[in-house]
Amino acid sequence: MLGNYRVYDADSHLLLTPAMWADLPPEFAHRRPRPVEVDDSGGMGRWSSGWLIDGRMQPHPYGPAAQGANKPGSVMPEFGATADAGLFDLTDPQARLRRLDEAGIDAQIVFPTTLYANATEDSAFEAALMRAYNRFVGRQTRSVAQRIKWAGLLPLRDPRQGCEAVAEMCALGASAAVVYGTAGDYMLDHPNFEPVWDELARSRLPLCIHMGMSFPPFERLCQSRLDAHAIGMSLPAILGFVAVVGHGMMDRYPDLKVAFLEYGAEWLFYMAGRMGHYMPSYRTDVTVKKLPKREIADYLRSGRFFVAPEAEDPMLPAEMALVGEGGLLFGSDFPHGEGRDDAANEFLGRRDITEAQKSKILYDNAISLFGQP
Repeated sequence: MLGNYRVYDADSHLLLTPAMWADLPPEFAHRRPRPVEVDDSGGMGRWSSGWLIDGRMQPHPYGPAAQGANKPGSVMPEFGATADAGLFDLTDPQARLRRLDEAGIDAQIVFPTTLYANATEDSAFEAALMRAYNRFVGRQTRSVAQRIKWAGLLPLRDPRQGCEAVAEMCALGASAAVVYGTAGDYMLDHPNFEPVWDELARSRLPLCIHMGMSFPPFERLCQSRLDAHAIGMSLPAILGFVAVVGHGMMDRYPDLKVAFLEYGAEWLFYMAGRMGHYMPSYRTDVTVKKLPKREIADYLRSGRFFVAPEAEDPMLPAEMALVGEGGLLFGSDFPHGEGRDDAANEFLGRRDITEAQKSKILYDNAISLFGQP
């Protein structure tokens, strides 16, 4: 607990680590991500190492698809990792528990690195990487399952493996499924993915749509980390929102709960306003085939829609009015150092929301989404 408040961290991360692909299928083992370090690294700052995946290094600081993410030095001693690495990548679950205790966090759900958003164009290899991750995190959380939960990666672009992955993650104890704003070049509601969505709906797992540079055309626009955060990693939220809410997925799957994580929440005002403004004309246009049955605002306040605002967000009270008190989540983004390390206390220090609302953001709403720890 943090003071008198229980805390459920709805968005923390595991750093990429070689243990995650230890059981890749034999046909993909030679293509596993390889740790690399740049010899001529002048001017690269702390981004002089990365993972070689299908011929390119990620993260990297310059040129198309530049972005920040965890590096080998965060988890591998031979690259400079510290003794704390095991709590970052969950190779030491007990160390992670100790960190939760220090932070006053009662329960936490872990998500993968955003590098999975577009690691490869090969859908079969992508599915193999994602399912290997799911097996790794399922094993590593087994002994700490009362407090550390996890979301399993859903390989949409290989529908057969996507359906198998749903069953496998349920058997392994996942609390949610995670995708990014698109599945490569495809919107999330593409007809090819319907068998996977049907299987997910049967599983009753909630769907988390997480920030990540998932839409390849955005990559060439991103020449720096600033571009990555402002464009490549953030704008897919809009594409995911159109697919899930605008194209009627929440109607087709009336029990599906959906959360948008690490995108912030301010963008919802624009999308709800734009789509709501044009909705009357869409409904009289015979050429618009995919439409929600209700108004956009109804889905946001349905009790099935969740979003994680930043703790310092000045628009937080208005966002609460938009999605309802039950729709806002707290996420620490641990172990990323983007100024959110003390986000729970930032929420507690706010004077523009009530104590009851703080309790909902910090704990109760995550229970509504993921279930009891």
